[in-house]
Amino acid sequence: MTSEDWGCGCGPDCFTLDGDGFTCRRVLDAPEVWRVELLMHDTFLPSVNAFVVLDGGEALVVDAGTPDEFNDTRLMRALVRLEVDPGRATLFCTHSHIDHTGLARELALAGARVVVPEGVLSDMRRFAVPSWRDEMVARMRGEGVSAAEARELADVIWDHTSNFELEGVGFSTVAPGSTLRCGRWELEVVPTPGHTPGQCALWEPVTGTAFLGDAVLFLCSTCIGFWGDGEDPIGEQLSTLRRLAGMGISHAFMGHGLQDGDVAERCLANAAHHERRSARALAAIEATPGLCGAELVPAMDWHAPFDRWSETPALTRWFLVSESVAHLDHLVLTGAVRRVRGADGVSRYLPA
Repeated sequence: MTSEDWGCGCGPDCFTLDGDGFTCRRVLDAPEVWRVELLMHDTFLPSVNAFVVLDGGEALVVDAGTPDEFNDTRLMRALVRLEVDPGRATLFCTHSHIDHTGLARELALAGARVVVPEGVLSDMRRFAVPSWRDEMVARMRGEGVSAAEARELADVIWDHTSNFELEGVGFSTVAPGSTLRCGRWELEVVPTPGHTPGQCALWEPVTGTAFLGDAVLFLCSTCIGFWGDGEDPIGEQLSTLRRLAGMGISHAFMGHGLQDGDVAERCLANAAHHERRSARALAAIEATPGLCGAELVPAMDWHAPFDRWSETPALTRWFLVSESVAHLDHLVLTGAVRRVRGADGVSRYLPA
């Protein structure tokens, strides 16, 4: 594709905005849905999706991408190309991570109504504040992670949080079970905790269309990091996946990548994947009682270069450590293992 082709279209239901190879493409006719691909530069995922639902002169934008410099104005330019009046558009953010909220300010300043579920606001207030960074450091230190690495990992993920109140982005909230309208279409706000506590999907039951954020992905398994004492994000994710599998979803629009098969089968396969990882952790604890969390990370069979751990990007190491700890929390809360804190402040794991 040459520079002359940029913005000139790649088909009757597709157009480009830049020379990056990403497209803005119609992915569903009824309701009319367009996928706007936005660049991601610092994870193994190449892009993040924003979706635009159009009907009756109104627009509903689901998720706002990441504020990468390359993405500057990209989402707004896509809306202009789709002849969307921002003043008649609503932005809905499925969860609080910055790759789904990063361009919200631009839309809000252009007149769009910004809406987040009540649980997403709670996540912003909880996770996008300095005290949560300190809690993450303390938790990882308690799992045997070195002080320097705990600070490094907490910093890298804390940089990916978003808080509209602190950032001065005007917004309103919606409760679970409420609906958002776009023309004749009515979409229900459905809680999908796991990836974050407050994540929600949008569900249009007549056509079986769901906007799922990161509740389930076909590209990879959704990252499930630890939350706080007494919480079970893995258990929440398992419940979410089984609930989604029973909803009869025909058209799934996710935060990254596209639907590639049956949604119910993918949800159940992903649930089984998490259960296998917990089972590997349990087997390692039974084989060698008394290991700490950091020592158990490699036992969970991640596809990671543990022989070159220090060379692995910090964000990837965060994903591996935080989800491993979440699996250990799940085993403790389900009664499969015991967590015993030593005099050194490090927790060790024993069979129940």
